[in-house]
Amino acid sequence: MTQTNHPIRVVTLTTAERVLCLFTDVRDEENRDRVLGYKMAEPFTLTLGDPDENGNLPVKYSRWCMFSPEREFVLSGTHIIAVSIPEENIVEQYAQQLEQSGIPRDQIFIEVDNGTEGEPAEVSE
Repeated sequence: MTQTNHPIRVVTLTTAERVLCLFTDVRDEENRDRVLGYKMAEPFTLTLGDPDENGNLPVKYSRWCMFSPEREFVLSGTHIIAVSIPEENIVEQYAQQLEQSGIPRDQIFIEVDNGTEGEPAEVSE
């Protein structure tokens, strides 16, 4: 049994910004257990728009740090309040945006072995 995994996360910063990005940790090359910081790639700020006629609040996306040509940023953990997995519709919209920027889905989504039904992944063959 396989499961699709991805590094897409909503990162809440100490500035109260919510950033949708490809999120990974940056580790010490000599001591892989030591985390040096965190990388946000292809970051977008998430905000809520005005309610529509049905009362739904649309999610608005804008490039984070839009005045920089950089597309990857490294932060220390002291700048991060929380990291969470976004709702599936936000993941899909973001993946479409990344595809338009030239990042194919196979570089975003990774299939991982999740064991077989009734068996944890560690004992799966």
